[in-house]
Amino acid sequence: MTLFKYRNQLILFKIKIIEKLNQKYQIFKKMVKAKENKGDKNFIFIASFIVIVIILLWIFTLYNLKDIGYNERGTFGDMFGGLNALFSGLAFAGIILTILLQRNELKLQRKELKETRAEFKTQNETLKIQRFEHTFFNLLDQHHQIVNAIDFRYYKNKEMHLTRLPTMKETHGIDKEVVVIHGRDVFRYLYRNFNNELELNPSEYENIYLKHYENAQTDLGHYFRNLYRMIKHVDQTNFFNNDSAVSENDIFEIKYKYTSFIRAQISDYELLWLFYNCLSINGSEKFKPLIETYSLFKNIPRKLIVTSHLELYNQRAFEVQ
Repeated sequence: MTLFKYRNQLILFKIKIIEKLNQKYQIFKKMVKAKENKGDKNFIFIASFIVIVIILLWIFTLYNLKDIGYNERGTFGDMFGGLNALFSGLAFAGIILTILLQRNELKLQRKELKETRAEFKTQNETLKIQRFEHTFFNLLDQHHQIVNAIDFRYYKNKEMHLTRLPTMKETHGIDKEVVVIHGRDVFRYLYRNFNNELELNPSEYENIYLKHYENAQTDLGHYFRNLYRMIKHVDQTNFFNNDSAVSENDIFEIKYKYTSFIRAQISDYELLWLFYNCLSINGSEKFKPLIETYSLFKNIPRKLIVTSHLELYNQRAFEVQ
């Protein structure tokens, strides 16, 4: 199992854990809601009991006063006038207390909702980064597959083991053999041929590059397109739900971290080919600005580049500023 496949499985495992935590949170939320409903039922039961007691007391009083005249009933009722005022005051105080309790409860609910939103916001940002990393490391793994699949064929003279010097006729008829190179060796072999011609005529760097690029365009074109897509994917990803709440430096640092992973996978001769690819029509418009933004040439071997060509890039391409 490769490192990237292991990393992908680790990312998927993290996503599953977060989903399980979210499920448990939903179950807990339902339990709290059930307890609240139970509390409401208890309140309704107590209120109903009080109403029934009041009705029974009213019926009991009416039954006991049925044989008394209306004047006596009025006199008897006036005895409880002060008590009625007391109960009215208590009822008004109860209303005020209920309003205050409801106000505090609403404050607590708003605070809880705010904390819940903040929790979901953090959870969403975590899931977003997990999804990004899953795609990112798949692209990085694909990059290695592309490099390993690159091959190049050239011809060289067969070695002859003779006991005497060959005649002119024999020399003319020497057979050639096919040599096939793979992966990163292709970049080294092609760059050496390219650089030999470049040193003779540095000002024609673009034409010389395009001529050598055409010899391996099928493989190199695929390679550069995938590499550009990886870096572009990092550059265009919004890692936070609200970028305005995060400083530009923090956003750049997280993007620079991922582009550093990409840079670490690129060999010296790949960087050299990328250097001239981004000076040509193939990458000068879109790819070159990304190279300069994320300092992808930080580790490029400058001694293998024509000195005057280094000035064609912003200094930021070689070091973080």
